[in-house]
Amino acid sequence: MTIALVVLCMAVGALELYAGRQAKNQTQAFVDRVDELRAQVRHQNRTLEVTGQQISDELSEVRQQVLPGIDYRVRQHGGRIDELASLLHRTEEYIRAQAIRLHELEKQRDALAELRGRLADMENTPAPVPVVAGALMAGDNRMDAALTRITELEHHRTQVLDLQRDLSQALEEVEGVVTDLLTYTSGELDRAITTSLDVPAEPQTTVAGSLMSADPALREVLADVYERCVVGSGLEVQFKHSDDALTRYYLTGRVLEELGGGYTALLISLTMDVGSAGLRRRLPSDEASVKALLRAVYESDGAVAQIGPLVVVRTREPVHGMHMVGAVLTHVQSLEFEQMGLLRDPAAVAARLSGLPAHQFWDLTAWAGRPPSGG
Repeated sequence: MTIALVVLCMAVGALELYAGRQAKNQTQAFVDRVDELRAQVRHQNRTLEVTGQQISDELSEVRQQVLPGIDYRVRQHGGRIDELASLLHRTEEYIRAQAIRLHELEKQRDALAELRGRLADMENTPAPVPVVAGALMAGDNRMDAALTRITELEHHRTQVLDLQRDLSQALEEVEGVVTDLLTYTSGELDRAITTSLDVPAEPQTTVAGSLMSADPALREVLADVYERCVVGSGLEVQFKHSDDALTRYYLTGRVLEELGGGYTALLISLTMDVGSAGLRRRLPSDEASVKALLRAVYESDGAVAQIGPLVVVRTREPVHGMHMVGAVLTHVQSLEFEQMGLLRDPAAVAARLSGLPAHQFWDLTAWAGRPPSGG
């Protein structure tokens, strides 16, 4: 019995020891878990602090840099909108003024056409010459006087007919000018309407052109070749005015810089026989028309052709050993060239071009003198 009690006490002690150890282990595990959770909380707090600092820095950068820029662009675009509204208002006024001008030109053209018809009727209607039968039978003196009067009337009628023909020709020329003005004004109105509907579109630049021929027999042919070259260069004739041997052209469609690059590439390829792919991309769209113009100028007795920055001149007598030269001018040189008024004198034009830098000046005599198959 005593032994059983002892064994039971030992078992109870062992159980208490085991229970105490288990409780200690659980307590330690709980403490470790709490420490682990505290470490995670501290890590998350540090992460939140870093994230918060980054967000604060980004917000500060937005306030200091982005928001002022947005505000500036808003003010800038507001001013641009006001400017575009003012431009649209001026465009509308310009369209109304051009419409009134177009209406007046149409009335003038109708009046000129009616006057021309009347003159044609007067020219085709024979003027009656009244002859009194009694005057012819009154005697030789009165007959001679009547015949003299008839002769004078016929002479005056011939003069009147000549005046009518001259006036009719002048009216045809005036009608042609009015027609050109109507075409030009219509084009200006179309571009103004396009600009008012599409504000970002850039306005077309007007490019100067000139053609002078000292040989009257070749003026029409040379003018035809010149205008083909203008079209081949991507330009359009808006208006032209002839004065003796000189014809002034007003061209649109391309800017001077683009034209200058294409003409420079073409002259280099002609005089140096350069055919690289990079140079080929800069040549005019229809270089054959430009070559045809150069050869037509060379065949003339004396001529000057200008298309924007390109100037080509053929002289009657050699100038510094050259018969035909060409150049591509800059903006400043083109303005100076216009102000000097040299277009009527091929020799003066050749002398002026010969003073340009070497990279702007070309002697085309040798090329133009070769057969077309070798050009």
